[in-house]
Amino acid sequence: MTIVEGSTPPDTSQGQRYFPPIETHLTRSNYVRQTFKIQVMQPPKKKGEVIRYPVVYATDGNVVFDMFKGIAWLLQADQRLVRPFILVTIGYPGDSPVAGELLRSRDLTFPGCPNYFAGSEELAGWEGLLAPEPGAKGFCGAEDFQSFLARELFPFIDARYATRPDDRTYFGHSMGGGFGLFTLFTQTHLFRNYICSSPTVMYHGETPTGQRHEDHDVMLRRIREFVAARKSCDAVRLYLSVGTEEQFEPLVANWQFVSSFYRMLSLLKRAAIPGLTLMSEVFAGETHATVWPIAFMHGVQAVFGTRRICNH
Repeated sequence: MTIVEGSTPPDTSQGQRYFPPIETHLTRSNYVRQTFKIQVMQPPKKKGEVIRYPVVYATDGNVVFDMFKGIAWLLQADQRLVRPFILVTIGYPGDSPVAGELLRSRDLTFPGCPNYFAGSEELAGWEGLLAPEPGAKGFCGAEDFQSFLARELFPFIDARYATRPDDRTYFGHSMGGGFGLFTLFTQTHLFRNYICSSPTVMYHGETPTGQRHEDHDVMLRRIREFVAARKSCDAVRLYLSVGTEEQFEPLVANWQFVSSFYRMLSLLKRAAIPGLTLMSEVFAGETHATVWPIAFMHGVQAVFGTRRICNH
């Protein structure tokens, strides 16, 4: 099912530019056994213009679409900031920002991830919170989610919009950032660019279900395995970022976002993976919430080559 927001394009016979209407698709996945809410914003264009665009795919669409839509417009208003792109966000049915909190903890996690959200008191009682369908996975569904992207979502978007299939960018924050790294080191070819904001790299402490983890390695061993296998990348760009205050926030302190970020960065720099361009930023004074839009704005510019990033 497709829902079109806004009116039909205006009469642009005199070459005026216009924004195509936002489209929302409710797309069923056979791999995940889930219906996803896919929202699409196309760049401004002229009537009759035939141009193919790169696509930026972002997870957590229920939270970020409206925010990223505004940022995308601001960036594309001045093409010195970024070249035009199609924005696609992946979320879940419903208008609540928390609709997908449990489902994302399934779709963005893989073997080795601590089950952080199970039994969480923070989520209990939220209206609009969706649960996995009966018989569907409840955790560690990243490989199924990758199959949904590669075999269902990408073909759907490429058939409907003027995309460049060889120019896809991934954006994810927190668990979404962890999924981005997991995909980079297991299914590298799915995207040309990876923007991983505050990725989940390590966990130390007790989960809401009472499981204790001591410096639990979520991601570093996968990077080491990739390097040990002498694998390379085909002109892939990776942008990493984190906010300094994330290390100390009570709700996310167990993830050790800043210290694990530097450990990962050190490993990647030493590895010097062939074909991988590494860019990183650390945002002073920013928290796990406030860093999110900044990472998107800087990351898109960085991977498109319009913002120079000095690595930390």
